[in-house]
Amino acid sequence: MSTKTAFVTGSSQGIGAAAARALAADGYRVIVHYGNSREKAEAVVAGINAEGGQAELVGGDLSDPQTPARLAREVAALCPDGLQALVLNAAVMPPSDIGSCSEETFDQIVTINLRAPFFLLQALSATLAEGASVVFLSSLTARRVTGGVAAYATMKGGIETLVRRAAHEFGPRWIRVNAIAPGTTATGPIAAWAETPQGFETTTRDQALKRIAQPEDIAGPIAFLCSDAARWITGAVLPVDGGALL
Repeated sequence: MSTKTAFVTGSSQGIGAAAARALAADGYRVIVHYGNSREKAEAVVAGINAEGGQAELVGGDLSDPQTPARLAREVAALCPDGLQALVLNAAVMPPSDIGSCSEETFDQIVTINLRAPFFLLQALSATLAEGASVVFLSSLTARRVTGGVAAYATMKGGIETLVRRAAHEFGPRWIRVNAIAPGTTATGPIAAWAETPQGFETTTRDQALKRIAQPEDIAGPIAFLCSDAARWITGAVLPVDGGALL
């Protein structure tokens, strides 16, 4: 019996690292990707392997337009039995209000958050096995105006459109394409802000569940969408936001 393989972009830390660990716990051999944080990614791989799982490492800066094609070739070479799960998590979220967002910042967001996942999916299309699952990361910001992240939210809106288009295109191969839309999650610099009294109040004001999400709260639904239990779900965007859209 061949081992299922999952590829998770941006999995050196935060939601991506938690997703890699969750998928490894579900029996996937996980290909961990990093952009710049190699040491953190190596720690994720070592942790998975120490727990009896299987993990390997690939690197590539997704701000370089040439990276998706090169990265896809490396992943394909590691997947002689095909790829059963693809989690397109890598993203950047600099401040990007309409009034102050620079062209350079806008282009960075487009390249990493929308262009890279689009062309990674394209380049890995032939590697995806029949019955595979593709999971994109959208965001609460695509559906609700919050924070000074207009350009980021715009790209996430594009991701949700891409999910529907890809679900239709890949459906004949029984490849499912969905997205998770997290709310504020304690990752990176957001974690420190969210734990302040102001950050906590701002984040939880309209949530049904009054706490700050942790990466593992988002990783569980990602693993679910990659599981056989979600075999009849495609083209969906699953809010994972503690009830922030109620």
